[in-house]
Amino acid sequence: MTRFLASLATLGFLALLTGLFAAAAAVRHYDSGLPEPAALAAYHPPTLTRLHAGDGRLLAEYARERRVFVPVSAMPPLLVDAFVASEDQRFYEHTGVDPVGIARAMTQNLRNLGSGRRPVGGSTITQQVAKNFFLSNDVSIERKVREALLALRIERTVSKERILELYLNQIYLGRRAYGVAAAALNYFDKSLDELTVSEIAFLAGLPKAPSTYNPVTNPRAAHARRDYAVGRMLEDGLIDAATADAARAGEIAVVRPDPARRAAAPWFAEEVRRVLVDRYGEGALRRGGLSVRATVDPRLQAIVDGALRDGLAAYDRRHGWRGPVARLALDDGWAAALAAVPPPPGLAPWRLALVRRLAADAAEIG
Repeated sequence: MTRFLASLATLGFLALLTGLFAAAAAVRHYDSGLPEPAALAAYHPPTLTRLHAGDGRLLAEYARERRVFVPVSAMPPLLVDAFVASEDQRFYEHTGVDPVGIARAMTQNLRNLGSGRRPVGGSTITQQVAKNFFLSNDVSIERKVREALLALRIERTVSKERILELYLNQIYLGRRAYGVAAAALNYFDKSLDELTVSEIAFLAGLPKAPSTYNPVTNPRAAHARRDYAVGRMLEDGLIDAATADAARAGEIAVVRPDPARRAAAPWFAEEVRRVLVDRYGEGALRRGGLSVRATVDPRLQAIVDGALRDGLAAYDRRHGWRGPVARLALDDGWAAALAAVPPPPGLAPWRLALVRRLAADAAEIG
């Protein structure tokens, strides 16, 4: 019996040793060729170039990825903490990979087995930085292993604050917005320090699936995800119960940018764009985050535009009636048919209309 137990212990030890060697070989295999994360220390994400008129109003934006870079030290602490609470609760405790988060994800995946849902990865914020900067989005064991190894390297090379700065400025948050500052402008037309608790929670809930939580196309899912983020903020002591209740009760009011804050001088802006490309190159224009102040005065430009349009209208009238843009049947479907007629170039601010009936001194217009 003693000999049997000794043999069994020997076999167990050999199996353990073999497993350790296999694990070490696998780590060496996946670790080979991984990029060096030291470059992240000096990395600046591509940001959009903004062209402003002489009075400071925005004329145009140029970007491959619509992003406004904001240092993490300049972001509202509640915003930063909300993303940590929603995406990686143990961010300040783990070293790049969170065993607790992995165990939680494995448990959830077992519960969802056979449901057709996408597997939950249990990635930390550091792993997401590793994936976004160095790896692909493919769902595979190899990518997850390389992501974990790279995350461990990043944590040894880059500070936690820098990891958060890269993450919050790099992530895609829907509506062509990369990073939290661009998302705040796109969804709410606000700067980061103007966001409410409800709006912060909404943004913090977006990284998992921005298109799924779009408040315009899927308001129910967007509110549910916002409420989840509010709950995580409450659980972590970032807000009190009354603030959480008020945040959950609020609507997610996506707004369009205020037209009054933009200036209109498209031909002038195009000429400035050409000068910038000639001087700095297309890459600097689309990725360099230039801030350009032009000489155009929007008030004078509006006067000139109006004078030109009035002059063209007077010239058109002097040369007589040239006939209708199109001829349509006067039946029940005339409104839809009119809406389908392509407007002539330069029609605004006029609109197409259908002459439904004529009299000696009047016309009925549809």
